[in-house]
Amino acid sequence: MNNRRDFIKKVGIGSVAMAGVSGSVVGLNRLDNKDIYFSENIILGDGRQVKVKVTAPLFCPYQSNGTPAQKGGNDYYYQSHAFTQNPFTCAASGMSGSPVIIDAKGVFVGFMTTLGFENSIFSFDGKETLSINIPEGQDIYLDEVGNGDKAWKAYNRIMMQRLNINPYKETPKFWADVEYCTWSEQKKQSTKRQEHFHLLTHDFVKRYIDKIIEFDYPKGKLTLDHGWGMFPDGSINSGFGSWVPDRKKFPDFRKTMDLINEKGFTPGLWIGFPKIHKNSMAAKKYPELLGNFKQGSNSSRKDDIQWLNAKADIFDYASEVIARFYNMGVMKFKIDMSYNTKSDMLHIHKELYKAAKLIDKNIEMEFHVPDIFFTKYTDVVRTNDVWLNDNYNWKGRVKTHYEICYKSAPGRGINLDHIGGNDTGAITEKKFLEHLNGYEGKTGYPLVSVLPHHWGDKCVKKTGEYLWKYEKGEKNILSDFY
Repeated sequence: MNNRRDFIKKVGIGSVAMAGVSGSVVGLNRLDNKDIYFSENIILGDGRQVKVKVTAPLFCPYQSNGTPAQKGGNDYYYQSHAFTQNPFTCAASGMSGSPVIIDAKGVFVGFMTTLGFENSIFSFDGKETLSINIPEGQDIYLDEVGNGDKAWKAYNRIMMQRLNINPYKETPKFWADVEYCTWSEQKKQSTKRQEHFHLLTHDFVKRYIDKIIEFDYPKGKLTLDHGWGMFPDGSINSGFGSWVPDRKKFPDFRKTMDLINEKGFTPGLWIGFPKIHKNSMAAKKYPELLGNFKQGSNSSRKDDIQWLNAKADIFDYASEVIARFYNMGVMKFKIDMSYNTKSDMLHIHKELYKAAKLIDKNIEMEFHVPDIFFTKYTDVVRTNDVWLNDNYNWKGRVKTHYEICYKSAPGRGINLDHIGGNDTGAITEKKFLEHLNGYEGKTGYPLVSVLPHHWGDKCVKKTGEYLWKYEKGEKNILSDFY
């Protein structure tokens, strides 16, 4: 540490003062102690590079970009090979956490501002040296004591004050309800390629609800996933940006939302906002929304889908879409496909969140980017669906996804996503129950997607016991990792 003392500006070590502050809709805990802005662990950047001795593997919660061979595992979060990475410009492919690294012995380092993010670089030599490029205006929090969780909590406290993130103390009641989502059930009932995108109809929703009631499960939120909207040119991709209900599937979408309410559930809706297609309804109306192309699997080609242009007027676009469905009764939005460059995603999420909260502060906005810089513009982060494929370390990924959500989005809710996972062809009774047991006692609300009767009465019974235990318990969904 001595060779870095000239970087460190000691202004005193502050403690956290907690004071309950009531909001008109959502209760907050406010972090008010000004001294916490600085501590002896903060190194202010001036364009130089700091080198830290580390022990592999390095836990990199921001690094969610894996190879096809890693699908379902968590290898890419734990790295022992040499790398050079920018946690602000990496793609948030799946679930990308805060821009921090923890080594195998608990050494912790994390970036603290978005200023100079283009040159904020982690570089590991594959042996024992982590080099951190700290451009002017950037700060890092460095703790070499070896207690990674303690250091991460301290980092979160400082970051929450710097970014004016006030942890929720209480939330609208329905946010903590059990959630049901149609996605994996659509996949389970599909018999051919891409059929699951076409199975979601008014009658599908009715049958799904009736099955939950038959099982005598607690009522809660019900989210309609991918497939409720228009596909203007017939391709699935043209649905990105076509956020209008398909009248063939839903002759009267308001009646579907009314049905959900009448059955005792709160309507929710999946929307893949960050992607857009040139043939979508939004692109035809607002061509400036079209951004960079998504790179294809072959480096010489690009897929036909594009990212939402982060420099466009996303606020108006989001306001128009969210208001349309809010007026039909939708109170929860599951935002998906945030796989673009994180620096662009941050702006997009911010505009989406602002649009929703100006319509109604009670709307629940759920995202899958649990990053401290995104937290202010998030109500709930999800652990993201995992494929229970035995060829990969799916158990490790379930555990890691939860850890990233819990530690990267302090003061926000956690969605314990997709009990039984996403790969319905790989699910067995044993794996379904193992996945279910992995969520026991965890902070967050349960989400059932595929219905458990496909794997027998034991899965139905155990799922019910888990859901009712949650329903009758404290319903603690908020991360206290700070």
